[in-house]
Amino acid sequence: MKRILLYGATGRTGHLALTYALNQGYAVTALVRNPAKLTLQSPHLAVVDGLPTNLADVRRAMQGCDYVISTLSALPEADSFSRRKIAPPHTLETTMRHTITVMGELGLRRVVTLSSIGVGDSHSFAPWYMRLMIRLTNFRLVFADHQAQETLLRQSGLEWVIARPVALNDKETTRQLVVRYGQRPTPFTISRRQLAKFMVDALVGDDFVRQAPLLAEG
Repeated sequence: MKRILLYGATGRTGHLALTYALNQGYAVTALVRNPAKLTLQSPHLAVVDGLPTNLADVRRAMQGCDYVISTLSALPEADSFSRRKIAPPHTLETTMRHTITVMGELGLRRVVTLSSIGVGDSHSFAPWYMRLMIRLTNFRLVFADHQAQETLLRQSGLEWVIARPVALNDKETTRQLVVRYGQRPTPFTISRRQLAKFMVDALVGDDFVRQAPLLAEG
């Protein structure tokens, strides 16, 4: 049984990725700051108390794993929408730097990470209101952190997949996945459930290796 190291398992997308991965027959190690928030129980789920921004915790959690999935957010939602000046925590960049280091030590190859439309070379495909929000609020720190982790992955030599979803919703039902490169996908929405499925499914096959697809649901 293949084992996934999952970051962000207590988040809205991460919890769905955890559930789907277990249902698909994977074992999962969840590295979480607060294990009490993870109520799901399974004989194939191991919970490690720690932080993905701590190298020793990543080394401890990655033992025995075959793949890595990160559904982490760069900032809490309230801080992201705020215009209050804060010091950038570099959560995604630090996590990915540690991840790449330990994957190299242990010989892991495949990592799938969550990013967003509007990051890097997809900036022009984000709608105007999204670009305005990035410029005027702390979303600029969020997108800078996404860009930093993407840069590290592109330089890593690993089999990376960068998921760049459009606007996320919490709908229970899923529709057909829409994948685009070089253009804005429509409609401009995707369910977290569909995103979680994509990220887990991207662990196998080569369709999205070293790609950063823009993801929607139509």
